[in-house]
Amino acid sequence: QTSGAYIDSLRASIYHQEDYIITMSMLHNLSYSQIYYLKQKAGLAGKKKAKKTKKHKFNNWFEKLTLTELKSLCRASKLAVSGTKDELCIRLCNGDLSGDYAYEYAPERFSRARFEAEMPGYGSCDELYGSSRNNNAASLPPAQQGCKRDTAYTNQQLKDLCRDKGLIVSGKRYDLVLRLLQNKSGKGGAPKRAAGTINEETGVFQPKKRAKSMKPPNVEKLQERIFKKCFPSQEVKHKWSNNKYKYHPSECMTYMSNIIEKEIFEKELFERGEEKCAWELINVILNIITVGNEARRKEWAAEHSGRGIFMMIGGTEFELNRCSDNLKYTFLPQLVKAMKATSKKS
Repeated sequence: QTSGAYIDSLRASIYHQEDYIITMSMLHNLSYSQIYYLKQKAGLAGKKKAKKTKKHKFNNWFEKLTLTELKSLCRASKLAVSGTKDELCIRLCNGDLSGDYAYEYAPERFSRARFEAEMPGYGSCDELYGSSRNNNAASLPPAQQGCKRDTAYTNQQLKDLCRDKGLIVSGKRYDLVLRLLQNKSGKGGAPKRAAGTINEETGVFQPKKRAKSMKPPNVEKLQERIFKKCFPSQEVKHKWSNNKYKYHPSECMTYMSNIIEKEIFEKELFERGEEKCAWELINVILNIITVGNEARRKEWAAEHSGRGIFMMIGGTEFELNRCSDNLKYTFLPQLVKAMKATSKKS
C-alpha cells in the first residue's frame, strides 16, 4: 500500500483504542517502524512471515545417497571405498560402470541461449555455415541443471534393464542401480535374481510362468478396495495436486476395468458357470460409478442443513466427463462382452 493509504488503514483500526489517543497529525509524523510498534502495543500487528528455508541443490544423484550406500556402489563398480562423501561421489561420476547412473531423469527445460545457438538465423552469421553453430551449442551448459538430465535413465527404464538381466525389479532407485552394477562387474555381492532361466541361444531371460489362479473373486474385499481407491478421505485429497485431481477419475476407471478383465474374463467365470459371481462384481462397480459415496453426501447435508444452502443429495461424485475415453473404449465393451457371454437362462 501507499504511505497515505497505510496510515489511513492504521488510523481506522487503532484510532479509537482507549489506551492510545492518536491524532491524524501524529500518524503522519511517525515512521513505519514506530507505527508497527504502536500496532504491536494495540495487539493489531500480525505475525511476521517466517523465512523460507532454501532447498539444498544436488549436483548429481549420488549426493542424495548416504555414505554406506555410496560405498556399496563403489564396491560394485570396482572403485576404492576410502575418502569423504564428496570424494566418493566424484569417483562414481567418473567411473566407467557407474557414470551412466550419475543423474536422474527430468525433461529438458527451455534455454534461450541453447535455442539461439542451435537454430539458424540467430546470433552471428557464422552460425549459418559449417560446424561453428554445433560447436557453440555443445559448449553451452545443459538447460536442466542440478542432479537431473533428460538423457538419464528413468526408474521404469532401470526396471526394464533389470528384467532383461533376470534381476528382481522391487525397491528404490538405489536398489536397482546396485543390482545392475553387481551383475555387470561381479563384485560387491550377488544381486537378487528373479525366478526364471536365461536362454543360452538368444541370451534372453525367460521369467518363470506362474500357475493361473482360477479361484472365484471375493466380491466384498474387492468392493472395499475399489471404494477406497475411488473415494479417498478428505485429508488425503487435500494433499493432491491439480493434476492428481484431474486424472483421478480416469485412473479409477482403468483400475476397475483391469479388475473386470483379471477377475472375470481371465478366470473364465462365464465359461465355468459362475455367472452370478461375475455379475455381483460388475454390479458393485456400476453402483460405485452411478451412485458414488452416498453416505458422505448425507453426512455433509446433515452438517450444513438449516444454513440456507441449496443441496442436491442425488447424483454421484464420479466425474464421468474426465474418463469418457475409458468408458467408451474399455468399460462399455467389457459390459457388452459380459452380456453376450451370459446364458439366456441366467
